[in-house]
Amino acid sequence: MLKLRANLELSELLPTMSEQQVQLDVVILHQLILDKCVGVSERDAVDGKYLSYERVLDKAVRRVRDQDAQLAFLLNPTRMDQVREIAFRGEVLPQKSTDFFPKVLSGFTMYSVD
Repeated sequence: MLKLRANLELSELLPTMSEQQVQLDVVILHQLILDKCVGVSERDAVDGKYLSYERVLDKAVRRVRDQDAQLAFLLNPTRMDQVREIAFRGEVLPQKSTDFFPKVLSGFTMYSVD
């Protein structure tokens, strides 16, 4: 299990990210672990290179056990208030950080309901 050191200054490690962004597990995973430590860039993540995403814990663990994957990272979900605050500031979130389930029907959110 990975845990950030209490004295770690995320603002120094991620100077281009806001205070709200660096509080997200998904930002720490993408910016610090994947990019800086493993060498998987943001472009690689967007292209689906080296990465796959699982919603179900058992499936992620099974893929590592079966050697279908080398690592599995389990993250706390991004809360809706965090997404809203970051979006209203005009900032962006990493790939898959807004992959909510179950999905709301697109017509319901894209069109007015009379």
